[in-house]
Amino acid sequence: MIELPDANFQSDLTREELSLLLNLGERLNSELDPNNILSLVAELACKIIGAETLALPMVDLDEKTYTYRAAYGKHAELLQEKTFPTFDGACGWVIKHQRPLLFGAGGDFEMRMDAHWLPGQASSLLVPLMCRGAIIGGLSAMGKIGNVPFDQHDQTMLTLIANQAGIAIDNARLFQKLSLEESRLRLVLDSAGEAIYGVDLDGLCIFANPSCLRLLGYERQEDLAGKLMHNLIHHTYPDGRPFPVAECKVRLSVRNGEYVHVENELHWRADGTAFPVEYWSRPIYRDGKLDGAVVTFIDITERKLTEEKILRLAYFDPLTNLPNRRLLMDRFKQALIASDRSKELGALIILDLDNFKTINDTLGHDIGDQLLILVAQRILDNIRQEDTVSRLGGDEYVVMLENMGTDPITASNQAEMIAEKIRNALALPYMLSDKLQAHYSTCSFGITLFQGHKVPIETLFKQADVALYQAKDAGRNAIRFFSPEMQAAIDSRSEMETTMRNGLLHNEFQLFYQPQIDIDGEIIGAEALLRWFPRDQESVLPIQFIPVAEEVGLIIPLGLWVMETACAQLKAWENDPRTRHLKIAVNVSARQLRQLEFVKQVQDALEFSGANPSLLKLELTESVLLEDVDDIVERMQQIKLFGVTFSLDDFGTGFSSLSYLKRLPLDQVKIDQSFVRDIHTDPNDAAIVRAIIAMSHSLGLKVIAEGVETKSQLNFLKNYGCAHFQGYLFGKPMPIEEFEKLLKRI
Repeated sequence: MIELPDANFQSDLTREELSLLLNLGERLNSELDPNNILSLVAELACKIIGAETLALPMVDLDEKTYTYRAAYGKHAELLQEKTFPTFDGACGWVIKHQRPLLFGAGGDFEMRMDAHWLPGQASSLLVPLMCRGAIIGGLSAMGKIGNVPFDQHDQTMLTLIANQAGIAIDNARLFQKLSLEESRLRLVLDSAGEAIYGVDLDGLCIFANPSCLRLLGYERQEDLAGKLMHNLIHHTYPDGRPFPVAECKVRLSVRNGEYVHVENELHWRADGTAFPVEYWSRPIYRDGKLDGAVVTFIDITERKLTEEKILRLAYFDPLTNLPNRRLLMDRFKQALIASDRSKELGALIILDLDNFKTINDTLGHDIGDQLLILVAQRILDNIRQEDTVSRLGGDEYVVMLENMGTDPITASNQAEMIAEKIRNALALPYMLSDKLQAHYSTCSFGITLFQGHKVPIETLFKQADVALYQAKDAGRNAIRFFSPEMQAAIDSRSEMETTMRNGLLHNEFQLFYQPQIDIDGEIIGAEALLRWFPRDQESVLPIQFIPVAEEVGLIIPLGLWVMETACAQLKAWENDPRTRHLKIAVNVSARQLRQLEFVKQVQDALEFSGANPSLLKLELTESVLLEDVDDIVERMQQIKLFGVTFSLDDFGTGFSSLSYLKRLPLDQVKIDQSFVRDIHTDPNDAAIVRAIIAMSHSLGLKVIAEGVETKSQLNFLKNYGCAHFQGYLFGKPMPIEEFEKLLKRI
């Protein structure tokens, strides 16, 4: 270690030595280049202690050698940039032991002290050069002017110089590091695709990167520097109202030191045009005190256009621009909720053109399409503003009527009156594009009433379909209501409920497993699918018993059984290297997820089985978004703390999901099989699939496609970035025994 001089040493300094030391300190303080510092120290130290030669051996990066980086005085050029091993010579000894070394001519060391001394030297003095407690080199004085040996006074002086040199080198290195960091930061800011600007406590701009200038339409930093950013880019709401500074979220971030994230807001350009942005404002601190904020924003114009395009493709019929089945179902669900509250009745009308096939076959599809468009317009012209018209496909349309009062007779009369208006309008002649003659088409109607959730949506459609069949059977161009005599099909549902309750008690349910595959064709897991095998009966399809279970509440105990069984299977797979990595996806209904105790049920199933939570994936349908979204998000976040992941099932088949998709703590999106099925024949489905994959990736979500049945579908999905797949191409749902045999074959 370095020996510090005693307290009386300063009084022993000559006036010249003090002056030289002060000069050295001043010059070192003003120098920030490490190489210049070494040269300066060599020169001034040589003069201060009266050495013939003074050199600075500095430890190299590999710490195995040292090199004379600076030298001054007699024969200095013989040492400059010479390199030696750290174990060699007196310098190596000083570097190793971190202690001064003072000896006269001839020395008293047996080691090779004279390995690279200069010729004719009578005495040598070496002191270590330290920086932040670590050895970085030394100061080596060789030969004292006057041919006298160096003494303790010289050693102390050289040690003082070494201390000052170490501090100066440390400062220079820190300055270089800060300069490099500042340069890198400036490079990052200048090359960032996102727009970034900073404001002080008054909201005045202190910097803006090139992307910010470009997006806002400014050419130079000076155009923004020192100006109130709110007045430049936030000044007006979309409707033209002034945007007060007090309501600005960036100002909130500056005032309160809060992180702020705004998903959609307008920014105004220099030319007075506006564009939508998403932005983040983060407070910045200096010396522990709030000093302003850094704001990052991105132009989301393309994202919003993409969202609108997906909405249009997914929820509207491209031919007639009417809501399609997906949008109709969403509005129907909302109508049932409203009817529950108001107790008012509504009506579901299904209508079908009586002779469309003849027109389509004889006049061609183009003429048929024109007819479908005109039919849609005539229906719209004869309903109320609050009613919904949808085209289900082909020549089938649906009209949903709401707010028809609480009296069934009055509601029936209103529904029949509207249906009659539509029927009369559709019976009028059509002048199609050939315009050679008028064409005629009649229509049949099936009607059923609804009030709240008394009857499931699926049943209402069946009732209307039965009534439509009766209208067709009655000679067409007729209107028929669903009647109590048509109740036989509904009664069978009640019988199924009873049978299902018994089946749950007698272990008649099984889990089947359908493989899920990665892009390399490896099985990465399976979806657990519920199957029912009643005793003394044929198996019941899920599409038959799941809706009944949902309606009567049996989905709760059934869902819990599925969860516990899947977790037990995960635990059973842990001991086999071929299966311990597999995930199981479990479908969770909206009704299950809305239970207050659902989080505890998941936790108990995992703890009781001992399964790895990261291998359990819960698949949700978009119906979870219909109500209580905040509660759903909270429960999902609690479950994710266990390590469980979430997938959004049947993505694209619901209407409200897009507005909430970013809020849900999802890990994966599953593309619905209805889109996958026709990706090679329906350009709309292909566009929807591409858009879903792109949007999911932009949100950091994985994508899996279900219903993959052909290699061409698989290749299409791979080409557009989908990495996980499920469908008959890889395997149908199968019992666990068959699934495990499949694993052994692969």
